[in-house]
Amino acid sequence: MRLPFRNRFRETPRIRFSVHGDGRTASEGSDGPDDLLFVLGWGNEPGHHPVSWLLDRLADEYRVHAVTLPTNGWDFEDQYLDPVRAYYEDREFDAVLSHSTGGLVAAHLAAVVDVPPQVFLSPWWGMAPGGGFESAVLPYFLRLPTARRLFEPDRDRTDIGNLKPEAEFEAGPRGVSPAFLRTVVDAQARLPPFDPADAVFCTLSDRIVSVRAIGDRTPAANLRPYDGGHEFFASSGREAVVEDVLAALDGGVNAIR
Repeated sequence: MRLPFRNRFRETPRIRFSVHGDGRTASEGSDGPDDLLFVLGWGNEPGHHPVSWLLDRLADEYRVHAVTLPTNGWDFEDQYLDPVRAYYEDREFDAVLSHSTGGLVAAHLAAVVDVPPQVFLSPWWGMAPGGGFESAVLPYFLRLPTARRLFEPDRDRTDIGNLKPEAEFEAGPRGVSPAFLRTVVDAQARLPPFDPADAVFCTLSDRIVSVRAIGDRTPAANLRPYDGGHEFFASSGREAVVEDVLAALDGGVNAIR
């Protein structure tokens, strides 16, 4: 997608990769630990308390490669998919986990490289229904040729999860641009077919992403619902959920059926 020159450099979309923990030895005779690619969601940082909690749990089993996505890109392939693909192809991964926007990237990743069965956490495969104002304005908002953050969705901290620290919620990115939402909507419209070996975790009360889009795409046998907010790892019931996430990463979707 091309933007007017004056808008291209308002922000520089940057994707970051970080490695956490040494994990465990995969099996007898293995040369090293299992490697997990974890594509984080929009606005998530490895240092955020709930994300750090999840990384610590994952690092007990894996060497975790966390992907921190830019929050205001305008070209899905160039700024999101291609950097993750290049990183993935330079290494050998035993498992792939993703959350929210990361789930959109990871779904497209599976169409361009050979990946193991994936585990998706609350993937952003469709836009969540908004209030009357959001629904009425969004089609016109998407047409604006700018990467400036002009719109802040009406969201509450508890929509993320009741354990999400207020300070982290307030310090996070507050708005979205037409260019960013336009590239997301386009990527959602081009999702590749669902892999029946994949597992999907979501809450049926999610107000951040479309639960209907997840349900329309995911067979019931591949879906593990939980009680809580958009981030299970920022929700009170996270201890029980993380055990199922680890089981699905290790044994595939059959481990949670």
